[in-house]
Amino acid sequence: THDLGIVAKMCDRVAVMYLGKIVELGDRNDVYDQPLHPYTQALLSAIPLPDPDKEEKRKRIILEGDVPSPDNPPPGCRFHPRCMHATDICRTEDPLFRPLGSSKHQHMVACHHAENFL
Repeated sequence: THDLGIVAKMCDRVAVMYLGKIVELGDRNDVYDQPLHPYTQALLSAIPLPDPDKEEKRKRIILEGDVPSPDNPPPGCRFHPRCMHATDICRTEDPLFRPLGSSKHQHMVACHHAENFL
């Protein structure tokens, strides 16, 4: 689904995909409370908050650029053309899908810079 509000209420584990590839996987609370992939962070920032004061104060992450073609994804990290944290390694090397974080549940992410978001 694309409705992350529903996912939060109905799922125990969450996988986030970008251009047909899982970029983050973990326990719902881990993914929602400490997203480790910039795409997940942007998606979660778009969920409306029911409290108008909190909604007004929070920072939305607005992605720039066009979504690349799924038939011809870019080299390296598929998200790098739209990522505000992309560096040279992101443009050339596909990041490993690896465990990260201190959760007792396995929290997996495919991002060269995910340690910066812990």
